[in-house]
Amino acid sequence: MLSCAEFLAEFGDYIEDAAEPGLRARLEEHLHECKTCCVIVDSTRKTIQIVTDSDCFHLPDTLGESIVSEVMGRVRQKS
Repeated sequence: MLSCAEFLAEFGDYIEDAAEPGLRARLEEHLHECKTCCVIVDSTRKTIQIVTDSDCFHLPDTLGESIVSEVMGRVRQKS
């Protein structure tokens, strides 16, 4: 089973449904066993939904992608 650090390194692709099927299955296996990561996924999805529904800010697509890439790069470096 994946560790929490390994899960978090792939978290962005998981949330965005961009993880390849084999990896996605391993990530979901981790979620079935780890309540902490389940809470992180649930909280993140709810936060994204609230921000999306509130229409409180808009980022150009290219800027949003660069921010996600930067954040995920830092997460991967730490794991």
